[in-house]
Amino acid sequence: MSGLLIRGARPVRFRGRRELGRLRAAARAGLNEPPAPGGPTDLRIEAGAVVEMGPALARHDGEEVLDAGGAWLIPGLWDAHAHLDLEAARVARLELGRATRAEEALAIVAARARALRSGAADGPALIQGFGHRLSNWPRVPSVAELDAVTGPIPTVLVSGDAHSGWVNSAALTLLGLPPATSADPGAPLMEGEWFAALNRLDDIPGSRELVESGYRGVLEDMAARGITGVTDMTWGQDAPAWAARLDRMSATGPLPGLPRIRVSTYREGLEERIDAHLRTGDPLPGSPVGGDGSALLTQGPLKIISDGSMGTGTARLRSPYPADLGLAHPHGVMSVGLDELTGLLGRAHEHGMTAAVHAIGDAALIDVARAFARTGARGRVEHAQLLPADAAGPEGALTVLVRLGVELSVQPAHLIDDWAAVGRVWPGLEPRSYAFADMAAAGAMLALGSDAPVAPLDPWLAMSAAVGRRAPDGSVWSPEQRLSAEEALAASVDGAGPVDVGSRGDLVLLPDNPLRLGPEELRAVRPLATLVAGALTAHR
Repeated sequence: MSGLLIRGARPVRFRGRRELGRLRAAARAGLNEPPAPGGPTDLRIEAGAVVEMGPALARHDGEEVLDAGGAWLIPGLWDAHAHLDLEAARVARLELGRATRAEEALAIVAARARALRSGAADGPALIQGFGHRLSNWPRVPSVAELDAVTGPIPTVLVSGDAHSGWVNSAALTLLGLPPATSADPGAPLMEGEWFAALNRLDDIPGSRELVESGYRGVLEDMAARGITGVTDMTWGQDAPAWAARLDRMSATGPLPGLPRIRVSTYREGLEERIDAHLRTGDPLPGSPVGGDGSALLTQGPLKIISDGSMGTGTARLRSPYPADLGLAHPHGVMSVGLDELTGLLGRAHEHGMTAAVHAIGDAALIDVARAFARTGARGRVEHAQLLPADAAGPEGALTVLVRLGVELSVQPAHLIDDWAAVGRVWPGLEPRSYAFADMAAAGAMLALGSDAPVAPLDPWLAMSAAVGRRAPDGSVWSPEQRLSAEEALAASVDGAGPVDVGSRGDLVLLPDNPLRLGPEELRAVRPLATLVAGALTAHR
């Protein structure tokens, strides 16, 4: 009989999201007093699941042994929202996150262009960058400025929130878009036009190879951080895309340990999934199988982007943005109107697809709650960065979503980057921004993620930001909205409870009890071992 015997692990005891929400609603009674930890125990894993726990379990013939040495044991961590293609590409892209104005970004790009022309830089003749934030710059730059430093080298600079792209004329031409002219110097692409271009970056020679080169490192890093599952929000992937990618990766060396990957689709791919009779949770064609016999690649949700972003001033608000921002749409935009959103949710629900609906502004959240209520669709709201003032009222958007069982997929680390911009773009609305504690008190099922590469693909950073809410200047942003470490952990394990007999063999061994750590200590956690379906994907 084969399997794995883990000796001397200490399961972390924590309460579920519903119980923690009730405690928070009851004025925090007992919220900061997590269950007392138990002593070390042995665990036996067979067929990808925990089948036995107890002291000094006898080893079975052929059974591997992993000595935990008293390490703490939690269920595998999940990132509820990541764009793995953009994260993979980030490895080979210029880092522009620290650029405080267009001139600084242009200097970085110009240096790469000179290196490419001289032969000092390896790789294809193209430039891609990531991380700049137009909302933090004194002015909006032009395409012509980018042309001046790049010339004919195709150049695409993805904003830090991924909602805009600063693209030079050479790349615009390859994407079938108009270049800059003497009469029109051009501007960064925004929202819908940008998303369409982002979906076609492979039209630029060398772009696909740049992205593919980073996947192996991303998967290895996820395992090292304790991530056993992720919802991949990559745009434009057909159902066989991930299996084909793994085949290409295996041709260049052994595959790293794989997490479970839920592969989302957007509205452009919905009918393909329906025609293939794929429902959320179904195995994808060609998926590898874990030790529990289940597919590691499964169909994820239908992703719908209902409004814009805070950084571009396009998140849909009930009140207008400040006039001095000079926005074309004073209340932001709805990318998908209520009737159209209702139709999409209804179509997905009819065919067994859950939904993941992007809603950042308070007005967008209201419409999304209405659409879920009209259709009975299941799924999550993504981001929910600004709650309506009446969100927790009897028929408020938050109350409706909780009543329907719709989860809130949030990305706490965004507040680290957004803290300065929120006061300028959403003045006076800071108490309702990233209002995690209010969400939990209303009974919302929170699911933490990164939106990588908008924030690092690191669950420990997400938990640290949720617990500490520390801005880069050391201040604490809306301390009343901090989560406890127990709430943050419960929101990071895909609804799993403490490890016990019957638990999936998706496990993480830690050097410390995470429930006893402060924000900075949480941020520094690095697991000792990660297992998916009973198989080690990382070990140190």
